[in-house]
Amino acid sequence: MFQDTIVVSSAVSAFNNAAVAAPAFFWNAVLCTPLFVAVYLFGRFYGKKLGLTGFVNPERIAFWSIVMVIAWVVLMGGNYDVLRDGVSLLPWVTAGILFVSCLFIGTKTRAIPLPIWYGNAHASIRRRWWVNVALFALLMIPVGFSDTSNWWGPILQIGAICFGLLIGRWRAWRLRSVPCMVAIMFAVTCALLMQPEFFRFGQLGNLTPLHLIGILVTGILLVAALAVDIVPACGRIHRSAYVKLKWFVRFGAALCMVLFLLTEAVPIFVATVFMAFVLFAMSMWHSCSMVTGLCDKMVGLAVTVFGILIEVPTITAMGIFWISLLNLNENRPDARFLL
Repeated sequence: MFQDTIVVSSAVSAFNNAAVAAPAFFWNAVLCTPLFVAVYLFGRFYGKKLGLTGFVNPERIAFWSIVMVIAWVVLMGGNYDVLRDGVSLLPWVTAGILFVSCLFIGTKTRAIPLPIWYGNAHASIRRRWWVNVALFALLMIPVGFSDTSNWWGPILQIGAICFGLLIGRWRAWRLRSVPCMVAIMFAVTCALLMQPEFFRFGQLGNLTPLHLIGILVTGILLVAALAVDIVPACGRIHRSAYVKLKWFVRFGAALCMVLFLLTEAVPIFVATVFMAFVLFAMSMWHSCSMVTGLCDKMVGLAVTVFGILIEVPTITAMGIFWISLLNLNENRPDARFLL
């Protein structure tokens, strides 16, 4: 009765039952509802009063969202005591997320000089190079501890961040903010579904309908923001063909949704999101003109739901704040045509 394996198994089983009965991300969102309502009601007023109206835009929202995703991956990932069979691919997935995120940050901070020794600079910002190296090494300590399942784990994660920043700063690449943000957030969503216990999302891989619906809504809103951002409104598809094709894609997307809710499989989730993207892309391609403010609205909704899913209220508040700054009362963008 008091053997170690029995005690540990009983504790894990009890914790798993509690996690299944009470999805943490949902109840955290419920507890943060007063904060989100306050941000929405007073965000526009204080945004104008503090002069933030012209500062906040999808570019900066994408940048700071990706910065917070990096911090979340480093601090929340790595529940190595319950990984399945010791053959998890999650360390490689998180390293890929960190690499792409730092690549994006490197491209956006290329104009900022590296904090090295400035002989002619003001005394307040003058600093020797070894001080900056020591500060950077301190920042890499939690990154290394985020992956200790193997001896090469810290090297993998630290290398992903360092190479991402270096390549982003020194290569003349131009990454669009919204598609890059959507790709990173979608990768995080897939990682949550691959092994929920890795990110404390659902213990032992058990997910409730609220977990699955949250993942599904997040994926669909992310590809909606991507479709509105990258697909031009051309009015190319004939009306009769468009109606038939749209019903066909709707049926395929609904079938994939049902299969995903039954199987919880990552390939089915990817297929569902792909069908939703085709549906939205067709709607945009058929539309004769771009609806003003629609892209901004979809970006705000996607960021808001994604922040709820990974339990980072700051990301959610940022999305709600952006939505509150949009002039929704006078020019309400209608997104129903996407469906």
